[in-house]
Amino acid sequence: MAPHHALQRWFLAACLLAGSAQSAAGESDVHVLPVSNPIPGERRPLLVFLHGLGSSGAEALNNPDIRALAERGRMVLVAPDGTFDRAGRRFWNAGAACCNFDGKAVNDVARLEALISHWLERPDIDPTRAYIVGFSNGGFMAHRLACLMDDQLAAVVSIGGAGRGSEEACAPASPIAVLEVHGDADPIVHYDGGRVFNDRSLAPHPSAPQTFQDWAERLGCPVTRAPKVTMVDLDARLPGAETRIESYAGCATGAAELWTVRGGGHQVATPALLARVGAFLAAHPKGAPHKVAEKPKPRRR
Repeated sequence: MAPHHALQRWFLAACLLAGSAQSAAGESDVHVLPVSNPIPGERRPLLVFLHGLGSSGAEALNNPDIRALAERGRMVLVAPDGTFDRAGRRFWNAGAACCNFDGKAVNDVARLEALISHWLERPDIDPTRAYIVGFSNGGFMAHRLACLMDDQLAAVVSIGGAGRGSEEACAPASPIAVLEVHGDADPIVHYDGGRVFNDRSLAPHPSAPQTFQDWAERLGCPVTRAPKVTMVDLDARLPGAETRIESYAGCATGAAELWTVRGGGHQVATPALLARVGAFLAAHPKGAPHKVAEKPKPRRR
């Protein structure tokens, strides 16, 4: 990392911590679930959970399924709060598509980058296993951070969110794994693309398949071939093996997957699905770029 970037991140982290210490009740906060029974010298993964519109980090920490996700992987769970909007809902400024309805000058990228950088400097955190899981508005934010913090993050998962629009910059240079999980009957963040809540004041967001395809192209996946497809049963409320997993192997700089929950709405995060999300995270620590084999040169006769 360049020295001026390191200094900038240190300064942002210092400002963030000072602000958190002095914040009044009701302001943004960060909620932490440490690993129980720590082992001396153990370096643990970092899991940052970004809540949806109107929720909070405290609610995430009190969700037994999210706690189980962290506990199974012995991950330190960090769940920050978004900013209040005029309607009293906490939100993330994840771009023009979601969900800064008031047009507030909120720089969540800088704030979350400072938070994550601070945690990654701790000796008990493994810097090769920094993960983000975001739901809905938090999923949009997870995609944005994957574009801008690929040098620090190993993997991000968006549940019911959407990727960056075609006009928004996203050019990751470091390996990262990206997963979009989406119900194809989602009435809020539409699977086929559109506007959140059908609100025309917001910019349109890409579809879940387009989000997957965009990441596959960014990460150097072999998009000229069809992705691998696996059907699994992760929701007992829906018939059969309802979740279609599409993935590419042999991507140059990471991995891209799309899990489509057929018949699923906006809330698709069952305990079984989150357990599989945990396996996805564990399978994708930060790694070096994948070497694509060169075609052998023809022999001279």
